Amino acid sequence: MNNNKKLFLIDAYPLIYQSYYAYKHKPLFTSKGLNTSPIINFTYFLMNTLNKEKPSYMATIFDFSQGTSFRKKEYDKYKAHRKRTPDAICMAIPYIIKILKTFQISFFYAPNGYEADDFIGTIAKKAEHKGYIIYIITLDKDFYQLITENIKVYIPPFRGNPPKILGVEEIQKKFGVNDPKQVIDLWSMMGDPSDNIPGLPGVGIKNAIKFIKKYGSIEKLFNSIHDLNGKIQENIEKNKNLGILSKKLITIVTNIPFFSFHEENFYVKKPSWHSIKKIFIELEFIRLLKKAYEYYTFKTKE
Repeated sequence: MNNNKKLFLIDAYPLIYQSYYAYKHKPLFTSKGLNTSPIINFTYFLMNTLNKEKPSYMATIFDFSQGTSFRKKEYDKYKAHRKRTPDAICMAIPYIIKILKTFQISFFYAPNGYEADDFIGTIAKKAEHKGYIIYIITLDKDFYQLITENIKVYIPPFRGNPPKILGVEEIQKKFGVNDPKQVIDLWSMMGDPSDNIPGLPGVGIKNAIKFIKKYGSIEKLFNSIHDLNGKIQENIEKNKNLGILSKKLITIVTNIPFFSFHEENFYVKKPSWHSIKKIFIELEFIRLLKKAYEYYTFKTKE
């Protein structure tokens, strides 16, 4: 596959949070007292990806901090247990944006009312129609539902684990589904505590996989409740509305209105060595400068 037809989409916040928590008990500070813990792993990962994959098309997507997502309006308990964003992360975002600008990597905020997942899903689907192979760089399992022959999930390396690229076969094998889209139904049945999604009471992973294999979707399960018996039949009968709500919350929107995919907005241009040096020295990322220089020299020769 021609390298120019690959598009890398970075789901920013999970990577930034992971970086922050990796150093939570031993935060990293510059000599001026700036906490760089949320920035360091993200930057390492970015450098490694730029050097290894040499992407021609790439973008980083952030959640829009103002406004309420349609999911929250639909179900006020959605993500309700999440704590406020730590100050160190709020302070890190402008530096991460500066690094992205320095490396000429586009960044976008999800439109109001939607989450980064929805915007990434929309970009990925539109780019797929234009013949791209898309790699969604994320730690969020919700993206498994978007996987096709041309859309893959790229799990970054962490704590010695190598990066993993998940395609259709990996998801079929991991969850026993025929199509990655069925992951939506799987989680609609069993719920997802990390996002406070209720699912069907009493249905765990074993039953959910069994039902998916037998019925294929949550709607077909509801049409076959007469096949079941005992407590599980009663639970499902009584909580159909929770299953339908869960499916709505879990489904990533892939057709946000008014968005058109223009490849030139994703093109990675040549960075300025002066700007790279300036921000890396300010953040005291001295060891990372070497990796940055490696990438800069590659882009200069292009």
